[in-house]
Amino acid sequence: MKILLYDDHLRINLNILEKIGAAKGSFYIPYSNIVSAFSEPSHNLSGFKVVGTNLPKVLEIGTYIAGTQKQFWYVKKRKHDYLILVLKSDFYSKIIIESEESKELAKTITKNIESNSN
Repeated sequence: MKILLYDDHLRINLNILEKIGAAKGSFYIPYSNIVSAFSEPSHNLSGFKVVGTNLPKVLEIGTYIAGTQKQFWYVKKRKHDYLILVLKSDFYSKIIIESEESKELAKTITKNIESNSN
């Protein structure tokens, strides 16, 4: 998985095995569709898997329902912090990605959200 940041949007590119595991393609998300981006320490996520792959404490990738929200999770082994994207979208309310660079990505995405809101 790669997160690519552009001037007006970000892309989350999944490789072919991740696409199969998640039953989902890559993401194109305009910054105008992101409410906030932040990093938080890894923890257990609670939710019901709708589609995707779930190997408890090893891999959770796909669409999950948490409360009344539909979320996309990409979590492997919980060794790194989570990057949380809160979306305006009607489809996913959040995208949760485990990443070594979650803090830096959250800061950069927040700056891009602010600069694109003007």
